Amino acid sequence: QEHSFTVFAEFAGCVVVNLGRGGDGALIVAVVNLKGGVGKSTSAVYFATVASGGGEVVVLDADTERSVLEWASAGELPFEVVAAERDRLARQARELEDKRGDRRVVIVDTPPNDREVLRTAASVADRVVVPVAPTGVDVNRLRATLEVLLDVEATRGELDTSILLTRWDGRKRLAREAEELLGRFPLLDARIRALTRYEDGFGGRPWYLEEYGKAWEEVVGG
Repeated sequence: QEHSFTVFAEFAGCVVVNLGRGGDGALIVAVVNLKGGVGKSTSAVYFATVASGGGEVVVLDADTERSVLEWASAGELPFEVVAAERDRLARQARELEDKRGDRRVVIVDTPPNDREVLRTAASVADRVVVPVAPTGVDVNRLRATLEVLLDVEATRGELDTSILLTRWDGRKRLAREAEELLGRFPLLDARIRALTRYEDGFGGRPWYLEEYGKAWEEVVGG
């Protein structure tokens, strides 16, 4: 099933238009959100682990805290991690894409509160994933990220964007309300639950891949 859609939605006074696109071969996936603490680095690592089962993968760590690089230095990960250079992030992503094999994947982990890096990563990406925690403040601050993505789309055209709910607990009212609100958007069906196995997984090789596996299949159109 090709991951392709057109969604028109209104959120916090702005209109979001997402035009999905499919594609074969090399793939660049940007994991973005201007809000910190939503699981961007964790998502990048788990997505890369899932994707490594089907070909060569590299994570381009553009986060100022270098979380993925530190994770890699603390344990064995089944993929390569490269430090991003801010002034040549887009070129790095393309160069890494060209160096991979037939089923090559480049995943870009981005920092919070940095519109320039978010814009660059989204501009070069084939897929954009926005992890969002289902809290009032996280959903409210999503608007700023969507506005940057709208600007990118206005410049380059089609932008395949998906929202991924992380730290999910369906028993909580706020989680259900966030799900209902974001249901008008290109929201992935997969949910990343608030599990200690994610919180305690730093430095080790990810082993519980069921939830991120389902999310990855949706992102790439599996």
